[in-house]
Amino acid sequence: MTALHEKATKVAIRGTQWRNYKKSHKATKAAAETHKTTEKWVRASITLVDKKFVDAPRKILSAARNYLEGSTAGAADGKFIGGLLTWEDGYRILPNLLNEQVMRNLGQFKSEFLDSVADLRAVLPTAIDAARSENPDLFSAADYGASYVKSSSVDDIISRYSFEIDRGSLPEPGQGDFRIDNSDEAQKAARAADEEKSIGKAREMRDHVVGTVISVAEHFAERCEVFDPEDKGKSPFRDSTVEKVRDLIGVLPALNIDNDARIEKARQGLIDALGNKSAKELREDSNSREDTAAKARAVADNISNLFD
Repeated sequence: MTALHEKATKVAIRGTQWRNYKKSHKATKAAAETHKTTEKWVRASITLVDKKFVDAPRKILSAARNYLEGSTAGAADGKFIGGLLTWEDGYRILPNLLNEQVMRNLGQFKSEFLDSVADLRAVLPTAIDAARSENPDLFSAADYGASYVKSSSVDDIISRYSFEIDRGSLPEPGQGDFRIDNSDEAQKAARAADEEKSIGKAREMRDHVVGTVISVAEHFAERCEVFDPEDKGKSPFRDSTVEKVRDLIGVLPALNIDNDARIEKARQGLIDALGNKSAKELREDSNSREDTAAKARAVADNISNLFD
């Protein structure tokens, strides 16, 4: 099995944002009185500015993290990557063959995040004024900065936003420890443990890829099987269902860092199942849906059996 550090690096999104709410003693006291209880049993928070003003940075930061997880399409190319296996400390394992694609998309997410924060800076004074006007009884200038001055409060709020792409190398077993000596049993054991961890993670990554193939293929088959063109709302067949299959076909060679023939066989099976068919075609052609469902189901069953 390939040493993981030779075929992959690690990547994480480190981001922060301003919390648009704060516990309010006044609101808590009022809620307790309304419900005939005490502050021991109720706690109330207030929203500091209208949610619509701060939604964009939050959504973009979340989308970037979800992109690495495999549940959101890339900001630059609109493609899914199947999900990267977790490492440690928030990192995910990034195969070298996916590096350029992933970094391009993360760069686009970051650019959109910074643009949204700039937009937020421009509207914050108005948003704070609206909070003062529409929620005067619970408004407290101190919630927007220790010594409230509108311009400094805006600067303080904006400073809470950050988006960093954290890259790093995966550790090479024994790397950087000049004390390692073949005659030193403790050091040899430590190196062996490092190697076992690397091998274990590579195996875990393979299993993660297999699980992704099974999940995507089964979902694809199930959507083809249950779709009813006479009642589309009951069992929708979305374009994204096909896009995820097609995107997975594209990234599997990169995710398959050991060139496992069983995973490649599954990829070829997905190619055979989907072919050049579009979601529109599958929605309109029941025979095509039936054939595609059977083939996709076979891909999931076969790879599951191969890795039992």
